[in-house]
Amino acid sequence: MQPFSAPNEAGTPGQPRAGWWRGLGFGLLAFGLALGARFALAGVLPPTGFPFLTFFPAVILTALFGGLAAGLLVSALSILAALYFFIPPAYSFAVKGSADIIALAFFAAVLLVDCIVIRVMTGSLARVRAERSRNAALAESQRRMATELARRLEELRTALAAGENARGRLAASEARLQALNHELQARVEAEVAAREAAQMRAAHAERLQALGQLAGGIAHDFNNVLQAVAASSGLIERRAEDPAMVRRLARLAAEATARGAAVTQRLLSFARRGALRAAPVDVPALLEGLRDILAHTLGRSLSIRVEAPPGLPPLLADKAQLETVLVNLATNARDAMPEGGTLTFTAAAERASPGHPAGLAPGAYLRLQVQDSGSGMTPEVLARIAEPFFTTKGIGRGTGLGLAMARGFAEQSGGTLLVESEAGEGTCVTLWLPQAAASASPPPPAPPTALRGLTLLLVDDERPVREAVASALRDFGCRVLTAESGEAALPLLRDEARIDVLVTDLAMPGMNGVALIRAARQAHPDLPALLLTGFAGEVEAQGGREFVVLRKPLTGSDLAAVIAALPLEARQAAPAL
Repeated sequence: MQPFSAPNEAGTPGQPRAGWWRGLGFGLLAFGLALGARFALAGVLPPTGFPFLTFFPAVILTALFGGLAAGLLVSALSILAALYFFIPPAYSFAVKGSADIIALAFFAAVLLVDCIVIRVMTGSLARVRAERSRNAALAESQRRMATELARRLEELRTALAAGENARGRLAASEARLQALNHELQARVEAEVAAREAAQMRAAHAERLQALGQLAGGIAHDFNNVLQAVAASSGLIERRAEDPAMVRRLARLAAEATARGAAVTQRLLSFARRGALRAAPVDVPALLEGLRDILAHTLGRSLSIRVEAPPGLPPLLADKAQLETVLVNLATNARDAMPEGGTLTFTAAAERASPGHPAGLAPGAYLRLQVQDSGSGMTPEVLARIAEPFFTTKGIGRGTGLGLAMARGFAEQSGGTLLVESEAGEGTCVTLWLPQAAASASPPPPAPPTALRGLTLLLVDDERPVREAVASALRDFGCRVLTAESGEAALPLLRDEARIDVLVTDLAMPGMNGVALIRAARQAHPDLPALLLTGFAGEVEAQGGREFVVLRKPLTGSDLAAVIAALPLEARQAAPAL
């Protein structure tokens, strides 16, 4: 059974009002029972003396279960009841002797001490219970905290395990990603290499296509050259006694030969493979030469005009590649004019300023325009013309790389390309290429008289060429030794006391010209050498750069001027080869 009240910090009842009244009622009930028990035991207990024995349980129980106030009340009622009912004279509050006063005081003191002690005990018990409750609550809280800590620790272990698994998966994913990256890089490199190879093949095919389109016109030009040379040779033979006529016919033959040489060089440029080099290009001369050859190639239904004022500065580009680009543009223009029309080549100098409409960097340029009066292009076609392999021509009539190559050539040369066209209004393709830097004029060639007294060794497997070149050089006062092969030239190099210059053809049976020059240099390290060839690409394939290369055909005067410009010194006989 719990007490009905508890003291607060000041020692007063701290229970609610209803609890206090319950304690008071319990005390009155206990007092009544104790008083009734005393009267009931009147026959057993003496009427007087020890009148307080039956009240002690009531006071103790009331103090224990009813609280201090109820205990004190019951104590006071017990003292009054003992004084009134049981201390003589009975039924009176009068006290006869000091012994009764002492007994009554002792009884009151005992009851008061009992109430206080019991109250202290109940307070201690209450504090013990409260402490026990707090300890139990603390233990429960610690248990819950321990459970929560264990749960959190388990979650942490689980998270750490998941983190390790995630790290392992991440490492595996990174390894797979790296492997995929390497594989993708290899695929991209292979794809790029394959695409570059395909573009290179297509570009060469584009040049060969242009070469094929030029074949008819070139055949016509060569027939004209042969006709002029054959007629002039026959007339010279019949009119040998007329010096003036012979000289005029010789000039005609020389002009025809020069025309054939120009056609040959253009053919070699169109069909050439490999790296090409930028050099100053005379634009008016280039366009005039193209007009002559395109007039036969593109057909007589087209009128070809060239508008290039004299005095234009040279542009800096690869001449062979530029010719290929212009021929391809002209071919595209021809295809856009199936019923004929006008094709115009225009050249002009231009200085680009910042913010140029075509995106040119500031500087000096040559502007080349190829304009036709054909059918033009719709905006949809115009937007795609620079895409590689895009073509509106039929199957087998185009690779779709012409304009893409032209744009790439212009940009790699430091310029750009712009295409303007409208349906039914024709097309204008504009190329901007940088001007060549101004350079000093080349020194005039040395006079041919500088060859007098020189000894030259001429090697060529073609007898007419060998005899004609030797005769031309002898006219300039040279001593000329000839040989029909590299093997035949070696004894002359070994036995002759003095040879100032070696002039040799490149392509010969057995030992070619490069091998002959290198063999001669083993015994004559400083021997000047000239290599004659119809195609400089053959020299590049041989890897030769330690000699002067001249392209056939060339006149005796040109060859003599080159020899006169060489740093020649008197040389003694060299050891045998």
